[in-house]
Amino acid sequence: MEQESGTTAAVSAAAGTFLSLNEHEQRYYSGLHAVCQADTSGKLSSPKVAELFKASQLTPEALHKVTEVCGAKRLGYFGTAQFYVALKLLAAAQSGLPIRLESVTA
Repeated sequence: MEQESGTTAAVSAAAGTFLSLNEHEQRYYSGLHAVCQADTSGKLSSPKVAELFKASQLTPEALHKVTEVCGAKRLGYFGTAQFYVALKLLAAAQSGLPIRLESVTA
């Protein structure tokens, strides 16, 4: 992950766009990332990610859409970038925003 400024980090999202994370998001998402136990290749534990995402209480259809939009479905796993984008998408969906990159990159 690249540092964009002193308090904002940028995560490369799908289609070459960047997702900005404030300092609080960076710390929180990093903690959730650690809970999901990435292996040496950086792939996160699918059961742990699924458990975390189900806790969002979004519909299975919404969760499926999140995995598509963040790029994890295409890759076949959650890497750090896909995970962080997915977390932003989950938060957007919980706030009633549509599940698409534009909801979290604007």
